[in-house]
Amino acid sequence: MLKDILRPVYRSLLAAIHAGKECRCNLCGKSFSKMKPPIGIHADGTTFLRTEGEAGYCWKCNSYPRVRAVWHWLENDYRIQEKANLQLLHIAPEEQLAEKLLQLPGVTYTAVDKFCEGYHYGEFVKHADILDLPFGDSSFDMVICNHVLEHVKNDAKAMSELYRVLKPGGTALLIVPIDLSLADTLEEEPDEELSTDEREERFGQYDHVRLYGRDYFDRLERAGFQVERKALPSVVVKDLALDPDLEIVTATKAR
Repeated sequence: MLKDILRPVYRSLLAAIHAGKECRCNLCGKSFSKMKPPIGIHADGTTFLRTEGEAGYCWKCNSYPRVRAVWHWLENDYRIQEKANLQLLHIAPEEQLAEKLLQLPGVTYTAVDKFCEGYHYGEFVKHADILDLPFGDSSFDMVICNHVLEHVKNDAKAMSELYRVLKPGGTALLIVPIDLSLADTLEEEPDEELSTDEREERFGQYDHVRLYGRDYFDRLERAGFQVERKALPSVVVKDLALDPDLEIVTATKAR
């Protein structure tokens, strides 16, 4: 509880120290001279500084670059603030994005996550498994599933479930870590049970079970989706301090 009280004060102080005009966070509205360096966590809990030059986190709200990218797309391309009666499902919701979506009067917002011991979940988040979503067919106009599928062993089943609950004509934002130099995805086989150290070495993070290659888009199409990829303009990448290689991946269910 003390951490919850002190954390906003500490972040406000950091935001003031690093205030500037070089980049900004479109979620909390603060501007900075540079973003917070991206910190990674090893399997043993120790931390490390990710590659120098990588897009960083917001000093104020701690938003990740990929979350700022998603909100930019929702606001400027999807025009979510103009939608009415939109049924939206958010898988493993990012707190900063959830706060924005909960404020939109035209959006009925549903957030789910697979609860794990040691993690804190907002009161608005319900427990659910992406492999067996507790919703009827064609329930949602929009699904946001950002950096989730790389954690799921049976991603084909997860994609099938996302397709099932999406309405015809609906759109799913399905962004994952991807190495476009790889033709084929590197992944843990169904009968394998790699250690956290082995997963980190093979896939780049201790809790990932694969590193997607270019065949990721084929996998989505096999699940029934029509896939589109969009790179954000360089001016947006600079303004929001985004990863220049990030693409917005939208998967649509045909009408």
